[in-house]
Amino acid sequence: MAHQLTRNPVEAEDLVQTTMLKAWRGYEGYLPDKPFLNWLLRIMQRAYLDLRRRENPARRADSLNALVSPSDGETHELPIPDPRPNPEAEAMRDESASELIQALYELPEAYREAIRLCDLLGMSYAEIAEVQGTTIGTVRSRIHRGRRMLRDLVEERGITLS
Repeated sequence: MAHQLTRNPVEAEDLVQTTMLKAWRGYEGYLPDKPFLNWLLRIMQRAYLDLRRRENPARRADSLNALVSPSDGETHELPIPDPRPNPEAEAMRDESASELIQALYELPEAYREAIRLCDLLGMSYAEIAEVQGTTIGTVRSRIHRGRRMLRDLVEERGITLS
């Protein structure tokens, strides 16, 4: 298994040694009623994953410059994504939100109000039941049915939500 994981005989030997050391140190955690080989192979798999994580170039780099200026002498820029949506995505989101609100207003009043109180105002079912003068079970039913009706409207109109 070590050779299959590493695909390198030297690394496989190191992995086997690491596995045996970890197994020796953690032997008190072995449950005798479980298969020993499975326990040992699981230790090997975790040791291999730990090794791969440590070899991640971003973790191994001495500095950010080592990532930007590799040993070949060329300078490479690291792309830094802008977390803000671009204007087109913002316009699409605003349009989708507008369509979603329009679809929400097409729901029957009881369902619309239950969804608004729960999802937009963050009220609990008990609070909504008190406001609407009904039981918690009815509130749950209205929210469930209202969301389902809203989802159907959104799908019917092809509104994309992201």
